[in-house]
Amino acid sequence: MKFLFLNTKRDRTALLVFLLFYFCFGTFLYFFQEKIIYQPYPQDFASCQGFLSAEKTDYNGTRMYFKNNGPKAVVFYHGNAGSACDRSYLADIFENFGYSFIVPEYAGYSNDDTKPSNESVKKDAEHVVGFLSEHDFSEIIVAAESIGTGAGSYHVSLDKPDKLLFISPFSSLLDVAGTKFWFYPLSLMLDNAFVNADLLKNFDGKTMLIHGDKDDIIPIKFGKKLFEKINSKNKEFVIIKGAGHNDIFTFQESYEALYGFLKAGAK
Repeated sequence: MKFLFLNTKRDRTALLVFLLFYFCFGTFLYFFQEKIIYQPYPQDFASCQGFLSAEKTDYNGTRMYFKNNGPKAVVFYHGNAGSACDRSYLADIFENFGYSFIVPEYAGYSNDDTKPSNESVKKDAEHVVGFLSEHDFSEIIVAAESIGTGAGSYHVSLDKPDKLLFISPFSSLLDVAGTKFWFYPLSLMLDNAFVNADLLKNFDGKTMLIHGDKDDIIPIKFGKKLFEKINSKNKEFVIIKGAGHNDIFTFQESYEALYGFLKAGAK
């Protein structure tokens, strides 16, 4: 059978349009990848109503909400959208269980005029590690959600905490991007993407990962993939049935898992 495609001018024009779109969209993805990933909300860091009782600390240029509530502490790295201020309800939970908390705000978020990037988020994590080194906490939990699990994993690779609590985590950003843009050579396009599975490969402390089975932003298979790579013998993967990515904390089961994890280490 004779192959007729491209035999007509219309076919060649259609192919040219497709290739032009493919190239232009790929160029857009490459140059604007960090703008796509990081979506800050420009609320005022200092006037966050949810953290009125916390110290607004600036450590080497990294802003953070800090509340000293005892010898055990939770560091929480938030997701890609909104701000640290939006996660004050989680900090309240940490405090209610007797933990001090540190909730860093990323560069480029909360009325900061720089551009957020993978490198700036890593720098923020480095500063949090430095901040913790100046305080004598008896136990440290690194907690994080979504893209924040990249910052959290980087933190762990720099200074191993006692425990790890991740919500909607991923094995690598390349895995996640591949579900949306599989038709591009993403390994050549993504710059400095977090590879949590590599960053956490030597972590052996108590671990809990919480993931919704209806998550279409970071599919649960990537949370499970990360879980399998963590070498800890004391680890648990909690599946929240019916939960997606952005509604996971509308499910009581998420809070029950969180409470159980914190209660086990509380006085």
